[in-house]
Amino acid sequence: MKISDFKTDWTNSEADLKQWDEFLRNNPRGHCQQVSHWLSSFKIYCLDFELLLVKDSNSKIVAGLGVVIVGIPFFRVLVAPSGPIISSGFEDLFEPILKLFLDRAKAKKVFYCHINVPVLKDDNRLLRTYCLSNIPKESVLFTGKAGNEFIHVYGINGLRPVYIKYNEELSPYEYVFSKFNSNTKRNIKAAYKNKLELRYATSEVDVTAAYNVIERNAKIQGYDLRSWADSKRMIMGMIKENLCVVPCCYSNGVLKGALIVFDIGQRLTYVYGGIIREKKDLKLGHFMHNEMIKLSIEKGYKFYDISVNGSEGVTRFKKGFDGNHVEFIGNRYWVLNKLKFSFYKKFNSLIVRNKFLIARILKWRVL
Repeated sequence: MKISDFKTDWTNSEADLKQWDEFLRNNPRGHCQQVSHWLSSFKIYCLDFELLLVKDSNSKIVAGLGVVIVGIPFFRVLVAPSGPIISSGFEDLFEPILKLFLDRAKAKKVFYCHINVPVLKDDNRLLRTYCLSNIPKESVLFTGKAGNEFIHVYGINGLRPVYIKYNEELSPYEYVFSKFNSNTKRNIKAAYKNKLELRYATSEVDVTAAYNVIERNAKIQGYDLRSWADSKRMIMGMIKENLCVVPCCYSNGVLKGALIVFDIGQRLTYVYGGIIREKKDLKLGHFMHNEMIKLSIEKGYKFYDISVNGSEGVTRFKKGFDGNHVEFIGNRYWVLNKLKFSFYKKFNSLIVRNKFLIARILKWRVL
């Protein structure tokens, strides 16, 4: 299989983006960080993005790679989060796509580029359909150094699947529930005694209220989260195209918690969420994630990705659902201009300390 047998194009046309998102939704190897809405969300910070599409003779997408271009002219980096996405049977395109990525980095005159490839660190038969594997040792990927020297566009390293099995003696949900630890089982049972109600936010008013809960929780817990003003276009666009759901938990008619969940790659992926904590622990998190597992079963998905990120306490919570981290092999990076890279390294700490100020300045330039 040769790349010359296919049509390749770097694009960001609306028609191509729509086709790409549909490809990601239906392809089990689709990844939430490759969806056009996520890639284009960086434009509010005066960043840019491109999409490499590989199409067959019938103009059907068989593979692709979305990239984010960060910086200003003559001082740029190129980042490819969680890609390329390659359909089953077309794995031979991995190497030529990677070469096209490196060629694009040189054409854009970036001083640095990195890629987070969705290749499993260890073989996992349950996830072979969803990830790439068996990259040859002589791959051009390994000419790059392991690691990530540009942390400002984050790439998710792996999955945390809560597996679902069908056609067992147990029902799909009974099977999943049997895998939870005793504490999680107890908390889920307690949650349903609290008469909680799940509603899906779809209107801008309801999604704004849900995101406000998530923002408030992030502030209390002390972790970074994009503001609603920065996220609104992405999330509302994805809801409209059925690529995202926003489950909200109500107690006595009052909003108490919400999640942002992407529906891409034949799986639901938890992105972030938050709850309003009260004196009585209503087990809101257990309730909402349990409902997302039930929704995954309704859709016939083989697992719910409860996500890899989080503090020690959050990780312990996720492990209670039998969600264990399955890692990718990690980032690989290339330094294409040593002088500019050394300059970036010297001032990177200054960028990190002032990232919110820089973001505001870049947004002001857009406005």
